[in-house]
Amino acid sequence: MHPPTLELSPEEMRDFGARVVELLISHSEGLADSPVFRTGARKELNRLLWEELPQDGSAVPRVLARVENQVMAWMAHCAHPRFFAFVPGPSNFVGVMAETLVSGFNSINECWLESSGATTVELVTLDWIRKLAGMPDSAGGIFTSGGSMANLTALAAARDRRLPMDDRRRGMVYFSSQTHSSIEKGLRILGFAPDQLRVLEPDSSFRLRAASLRAAISADRGAGRLPFCVVANAGTTNTGTVDPLEELAEACRDNGLWLHVDGAYGAGALFCERGRRLLAGLDRADSFSVDPHKWLFQPFDCGCLIVRDRRTLTDAFHAQPEYLKDAAATEEEPNLWDYGPELTRPFRALKLWMSLQVFGARAFEDALLKGFALAERMERELRASPGWEIVTPAQLAILTFRYAAAPDSDNVNQRIADAMKEEGFALVLSTRLNGRKVLRMCTINPRTTEGDLLETMQRLEVAANQCNLRGSP
Repeated sequence: MHPPTLELSPEEMRDFGARVVELLISHSEGLADSPVFRTGARKELNRLLWEELPQDGSAVPRVLARVENQVMAWMAHCAHPRFFAFVPGPSNFVGVMAETLVSGFNSINECWLESSGATTVELVTLDWIRKLAGMPDSAGGIFTSGGSMANLTALAAARDRRLPMDDRRRGMVYFSSQTHSSIEKGLRILGFAPDQLRVLEPDSSFRLRAASLRAAISADRGAGRLPFCVVANAGTTNTGTVDPLEELAEACRDNGLWLHVDGAYGAGALFCERGRRLLAGLDRADSFSVDPHKWLFQPFDCGCLIVRDRRTLTDAFHAQPEYLKDAAATEEEPNLWDYGPELTRPFRALKLWMSLQVFGARAFEDALLKGFALAERMERELRASPGWEIVTPAQLAILTFRYAAAPDSDNVNQRIADAMKEEGFALVLSTRLNGRKVLRMCTINPRTTEGDLLETMQRLEVAANQCNLRGSP
């Protein structure tokens, strides 16, 4: 029986902590030799885990064994070196330990009164990103749960700054068909109707065209609507495409619109010179998002928003009820609960701050450059092999391709993705571009080796041959 204080003895805590760390190390050591993912059937997982509320406690080793064998055994390993689907989450152990410290100290990052040290670390880390992006001193931001919340926060700030309250039903937002679904979802949450969202078709390289944007703005103004915001992409999920940020910034400046850049995937490339060149024009945005839990190698969750004028966030989100007045902020000592929708918010910045302190920015740059190189190596392998077609070349470490030497290529490419998923050696899934089924790889994990790529290529070849011979169902 454990005491009602819900405490363990110091000896029990040391033993518990040592067991958890050993479990994490064992997981990390064996990750490359394990399947990329393992999904359980609901019936099987119910058999293992569905139970009545336990009235009495169990021994720590027994509970940990259940976590290892019955919970964590059934998951996709986003940090696996051959997880090429979606956007991997490579993580790193320093970030994991930072999360342990945050949880152990039960640290929140709401206001200066409660968390002045944590607030300062968040402000410093945000300022590093601000400087890399070339944003002015007036810029600031906030850490969020991820790109979806960062984008929602930016859209709320844009609405409040550029769209009069009485005219919100006439407001118009512009983005391309390649833009992440979080934008449309966020606008829906904010109360915008479908006819207020202008989805524009991109060019042949899947980039939003400035000329199309200008024409749509002009047409909507002529129809009595109020254009107020453009969402550009700094690394689309499908293809890694970066929209022409300089041209879009000019169009927004000429028309008085807010430019938000969704860089949840690609803006992490700011930490290398090659990435900064590809993201030219980001410094002209009114806001941009980035997810450190993607290409900056942090554990989930860790998103980030930077705005050109940090006052737009406090204008949109500041609230001062009586029970919080004793913790009122000043310009020098801000309360980060005034910068976004969360009041209770965790200390997310510590993991990125600690990782950069331990490894240094140069190590991050090398890791980013490896991601570029891996995608480009895979592209060369595919170009050299008969039957494969590059749909979009490697850009920001994302590559799309298809097996074209088949009469029913859409069906065959879907079968290849299914075969790779079933085998479990490497996770390579599909998407659709210009109406065609294609395969896609994202190679941002710095622990991925060329051997991983070459073996994945061989298995793709085997799957392609088998699926092509099998024909349509």
